[in-house]
Amino acid sequence: KKGCLNLGRHIENVKQFGVPAVVAINHFTTDTEAEIQAMKDFVKAQGAEAILCKHWAQGSAGIEDLARKVVQIAESGASQFSPLYPDEMPLFEKVNTIVKRIYRGDEAIADKSIRDQLHAWEQAGYGNLPVCMAKTQYSFSTDPNLRGAPTGHT
Repeated sequence: KKGCLNLGRHIENVKQFGVPAVVAINHFTTDTEAEIQAMKDFVKAQGAEAILCKHWAQGSAGIEDLARKVVQIAESGASQFSPLYPDEMPLFEKVNTIVKRIYRGDEAIADKSIRDQLHAWEQAGYGNLPVCMAKTQYSFSTDPNLRGAPTGHT
């Protein structure tokens, strides 16, 4: 259940883009039925659906249910994709938007040299491009030890 906070945050983030979320449960042989059901119940409470996937043992047959669900959602028209920010937003504001809305941080902090580099890219015509951010895979913050779904970090 500890990981559910993190999973819940990912589901919230997908929904911010106007896209329905589907969760693939990567089945392990040690998973109990109770654990699988708890995961499905948690995901359902978040307004999404979880599909048990056994592709590691069954190959493509073990993931067909997930594929069918994704196709069903894609064909239903339920997706109303909307980006987090407009293309014309300045690059540092795009970064700050991601920090606040996706990572739930208070703000992005950048020294003058970073802000100057972002401004130079804007002047070179790259300001309307989307921002791709990299951080630790272990946390929504920059601290790999801050697990779950932390908020308020910088």
